Amino acid sequence: MRGGGDFEGGAGGGMLSKLVGPRYVQLLQNWTPTLITWGGVAGTGLIWFTDWKLVLQYVPYISGKFKTED
Repeated sequence: MRGGGDFEGGAGGGMLSKLVGPRYVQLLQNWTPTLITWGGVAGTGLIWFTDWKLVLQYVPYISGKFKTED
């Protein structure tokens, strides 16, 4: 059983349901996995099309590939 949170509709209601109403809270719950997936795709695409070495130098395992001998 889940506890009531900001995204929960129902009798108790959370802060979000008081602002927008239960219909929109339910729509947000239904679309959350899709939005997270497309956000991950967009983030990956952003790294792909930008200077990927600049971003990946901070990833622990991959950063060793970019070390240069000075």
